[in-house]
Amino acid sequence: MAKQQLFALGQRWLSDTETDLGLGTIILLDSRTVTVLFPATGETRVYAAQSAPLTRIQFEVGDTIQCHEGWELLIERLTEQNGQLTYHGLRLDTKNAAVLKETFIDHHFQLNQPEQRLFNGQFDHPKWFDLREQCLRHQFNHSVSDLLGFVGARVDLIPHQLHISSEVGRRHAPRVLLADEVGLGKTIEAALIIHQQLLTARAQRVLIIVPSSLVHQWLVEMLRRVNLAFSVFDEERCEAMSEDASNPFEAEQLVICSLDFLTHNSRYYQQALAAQWDLMVVDEAHHLKWSQGQPSQEYQVIEELAQVTAGVLLLTATPDQLGHESHFARLRLLDPARFHDYQRFVQEEQQYSLLAQAITPLLSGETLSPTDIAAISKFADDDMLTNINQTEHQQRTKLLHTLLDRHGTGRMLFRNSRAGVSGFPARILHSYALTQPLEYQMLLALEPNNLQLHLTPERHPNVVNSWVDVDPRVEWFADKLRELKGEKVLTICANAATAMQLSEALRVKTGIRSTVFHEGMSIVERDKAAVYFSQNEEGAQVLICSEIGSEGRNFQFAHHLVLFDLPRVPDLLEQRIGRLDRIGQKHDVCLHVPYFKDSAQQVLLDWYHQGLNAFEQTCPTGMIVFEETQEILLNCLQNPEDEVQCHQLINQTAQLHKTLKLKMEQGRDKLLELNSSGHGRVEDFLAHILSAEESPTLELFMTKLFDAIGVLQEEKDESCYLLRPTETMLSPLPGLDEEGMTVTYERTTATRLEQAHFLSWDHPMITHAMDMMTTEVIGKSSIGLCQDKSLPTGAYWLECLFVLSAKAEKSMQLTRFLPPTPIKVCINTKLELEDKKFYKIESIRPKMGAQLINALRKQIISALETAQVKAEELAITVKSERQQQMDSLLGDELARLQSLQKVNPAIRPEEISHLANQIDSLNGLISGAKLNLEAVRLVVNNP
Repeated sequence: MAKQQLFALGQRWLSDTETDLGLGTIILLDSRTVTVLFPATGETRVYAAQSAPLTRIQFEVGDTIQCHEGWELLIERLTEQNGQLTYHGLRLDTKNAAVLKETFIDHHFQLNQPEQRLFNGQFDHPKWFDLREQCLRHQFNHSVSDLLGFVGARVDLIPHQLHISSEVGRRHAPRVLLADEVGLGKTIEAALIIHQQLLTARAQRVLIIVPSSLVHQWLVEMLRRVNLAFSVFDEERCEAMSEDASNPFEAEQLVICSLDFLTHNSRYYQQALAAQWDLMVVDEAHHLKWSQGQPSQEYQVIEELAQVTAGVLLLTATPDQLGHESHFARLRLLDPARFHDYQRFVQEEQQYSLLAQAITPLLSGETLSPTDIAAISKFADDDMLTNINQTEHQQRTKLLHTLLDRHGTGRMLFRNSRAGVSGFPARILHSYALTQPLEYQMLLALEPNNLQLHLTPERHPNVVNSWVDVDPRVEWFADKLRELKGEKVLTICANAATAMQLSEALRVKTGIRSTVFHEGMSIVERDKAAVYFSQNEEGAQVLICSEIGSEGRNFQFAHHLVLFDLPRVPDLLEQRIGRLDRIGQKHDVCLHVPYFKDSAQQVLLDWYHQGLNAFEQTCPTGMIVFEETQEILLNCLQNPEDEVQCHQLINQTAQLHKTLKLKMEQGRDKLLELNSSGHGRVEDFLAHILSAEESPTLELFMTKLFDAIGVLQEEKDESCYLLRPTETMLSPLPGLDEEGMTVTYERTTATRLEQAHFLSWDHPMITHAMDMMTTEVIGKSSIGLCQDKSLPTGAYWLECLFVLSAKAEKSMQLTRFLPPTPIKVCINTKLELEDKKFYKIESIRPKMGAQLINALRKQIISALETAQVKAEELAITVKSERQQQMDSLLGDELARLQSLQKVNPAIRPEEISHLANQIDSLNGLISGAKLNLEAVRLVVNNP
């Protein structure tokens, strides 16, 4: 392009001082002024003809220009008439010859190439060059970091969760079962895995399927924990999108829907099936019932989706008592080729059970017996077992890690138990004996075999509208809330109507703020109730739930749980308690149970407490014991006055519980638990995260960047800032509106304050702010003055910032090894490469800058040519380093998987073939990467 000084109507010019106006058109001329219309903004400027800060835009043969209608022209020749240019060439969309007058060039045109901007006098403050380089370097460092996808999650750093999410999240198309016990954080593990899969481009389209009651909770958790905005798909949304003939599931990349929705709507299910997902997540997978030849409809729905989806995560707090058949059914969803025969699976599990027992001495450092060594030898190489009892700790640890790798379902199944994880609170039972009202006694005399009447008499038709006036539990409840003096109290009862009536009675009798939560409410209404309960000030003191409150919701900010009635099924009791008894609970959990003395309620209370110890400890034996004692339990509940039978029930239950618990402890797969906990392997990774978070680099850098792009950062308190947009903001940032945004750079503050956004290198606002900086033209060319008294006046340096990059399908994960890589070279007056650091560069007036450019034009061109040569030499070294790192990392992983596949059938062939193809493709992509000039800065010495 060249710059002219003669003006003519219709010519296109750029403003040197207001580059954001776009391309202007001269609409009026007289002897002294020139009037320019900027169609992109609709604004007009009048300049003095002799000193107009304008740059004439003229394209050359070989350039591509865009018409204001959107199509592009490859210029083959140009003509001029009355000062106006006309471009002739090939229209790229139609491949036909076309003509484009300069008047019709796209109004939004901006000079993007750094050297063109510099030579045309469009330069910025020198600080923008530094900011552009810093953004590129931070983006590069984070892209290749092992912490990508982990530093930004709003979660406590819990070792077993980090281990599982890093182990699974780094795999190609992971297919695993997350089966941690209740309260150990399966949802957080899934969120971290999803986040990492998306950020590393291992997955792009994710489908989450959950029970209806948990849809909105998952939506909120994904946004709150990892800043992922999922879309909820239900019948209403799909109907609204039905006018469009395309598949609605293809309109969004991240989707949440309920299992009921897919099961009961075959049309939408078929569309979901055809939408080609990269990763599917299924929560509460134990609801997928299966038996040989009789799978449930829900199971079949998930099975078909699993067959066409590369990655599958199944989540379930499956207790051991559900047995091998249900466990086999879930593994069958993950790998039907391997888990096709239940009897063969049982035999295989027995082998791994023997292995798990054999490693006990290995874990404790004791001597391995010949029987132990024989069991281990089936899964380890002979040389690893040679003199194993005499080897050092390091060799025994290596053997242990080998066994973890080769363990049967250890690659597909992760299960942590509370026994192996610390950090849980104590559970304390407070029971309250009350006198059964006469109204209930009279009903029981008439219907002695009515079990519901024995346990929940308030639901009997004869008292359903009046029970709150006669039931002493209501007054006890009000007194207990007054006693707790504003402490948060979660209350769970079996029936929604009971919850609503209890809440209303509480309002009338006491005025205590309460809210309800039940299946008759919409998802939005339930969330409003949960938020109202969570608020410290002006929030509800008590949340009264029906049984649905025991599913999935986490209320660990409270530590008082009132069990207004008791469920008959032990699993339901554990689910209720599990709403508060979770990792992250800061207090002992107080369980308050009112009951009618000498009634079925007392029998059930004693059975749970004295027989199973189910209130103060988790009870993995509960369902087996329930099935074994169900008949005598029913008799005792219907005949609570029979003390002999009730005593017999408690004794039988306690003995059975003790025997089963001992058997479960002996049969625990310690190898599986060790593999799931990450003990001995996750510590370094955790330390790496903590070290990164202690660094002030992000906070210091973002303070500077926010200021530069026009975001006001005000200190709110010791750990929080308030961000506000200003009138000078370059472009909008996601989530930042006029009211501002509270942010923190500290994890502890983020997990404590829900309203504070946790800013990290992973956060969308940080990545967007840096993207804004690197995609804007500002800073592509700049000029500045330095003051080095040791050098002569007029000495100059040309700093050139190049970016080495290549393009590839996201699935290749090129950015994991070669993201856009900044390479900076500094060329001095003698056209030599110099490692010059500039600590203070002053800006320069436009007129002086233009004079410098004109005076040094030839020298700058030579410096640019030299910089290109030097950068190419540096790029060769960078490519070699990145290839070596990729070959080392992926090559080692490929060799490990190939070796493991010989002894562990959980290694899928597609994992190995994908990895081999990835290595070949990345070698070609990295070697073919190209250099592009990103920015230039001319620095002139003026001491």
